[in-house]
Amino acid sequence: MAKKIVDSARVCDHVVLEIGAGKGILTRHIAQEAQKVFAVEIDKELASTLKTRAFPHVVVINEDFLRLSIRDYERPVVIGNIPYSITTLILEKLIRERDYFKWAVLTLQKEYAERILAQSGSRKYGAITLYVQYYFSTKKIVVIPSRYFSPRPKVSSVVVSFIKKIPPFTLRDEKKFFDFIQGVFRYRRKSLKNAILHYLGTLPEGIDKHFLSKRPEHLTLDDFHEIYTIVEACR
Repeated sequence: MAKKIVDSARVCDHVVLEIGAGKGILTRHIAQEAQKVFAVEIDKELASTLKTRAFPHVVVINEDFLRLSIRDYERPVVIGNIPYSITTLILEKLIRERDYFKWAVLTLQKEYAERILAQSGSRKYGAITLYVQYYFSTKKIVVIPSRYFSPRPKVSSVVVSFIKKIPPFTLRDEKKFFDFIQGVFRYRRKSLKNAILHYLGTLPEGIDKHFLSKRPEHLTLDDFHEIYTIVEACR
C-alpha cells in the first residue's frame, strides 16, 4: 500500500517533502524513487530513529510542519498521512503556500476525504469542499482500510491527490468570500434565502429566486460567486 501511494504521487526524480514521516514506512519507498526527501517528523524520538536508518538522500527534519516554510524545500512534491485534528490547518497552509510546491498526495481520514471530494447535492458537500475546489483539482487514489495502520484507527483512510489549478474566477478578497460561504453553510438545512437572513440579518436585493429556494448544499462554486457578488455590491 505504501508503494501504491508513492507510485500515485509520481515522485521519480523530484524533491519530496513528507509530512509526518513517523517510523519511515512511507519514507523508505519515497527514497527509492525521489531525488531527495525532506522527512518532517515532530516527535523527537521518532525523528531520532529515522536518522539512524540512513535512508539514501533523506534529510530528517524534527519540526512541526505547520511552522515550516515550504519555499525553503526546493519546490517539492508534498506527501503525508495527515492527522484528522489538524487536517484543515494543513490544507490552509498548502493553499497559502501553493506557489512553492508542485502537487500533493495526502492520506486523509475517510470522513474528511469524502467532504473534500463531495459533489453538490451531497450531504458531505460543504464550505471545505468549495474552499479546496477553488484552488485544487482533487482525485481519490485509493481507500486504505484501518487494518493497514498501527496502531489501528477506528476508521478507514483515503489517499487524495491535490493538483493546483487556475482558480475559476478572481476574487478581490478570498477570505471574505469563503467566510460568506462558511457562514451560509451554518444553516445548510435551510433554504438559501433563510440561510442568508440568519447569517447577514438581511436579504440583499437582486439574488436570483432560483438560488433562493435551494439549500446551500445544492449550489456550485460559480453559484456562490454570483450570489456573493450581489451581496458585496449591496453592502
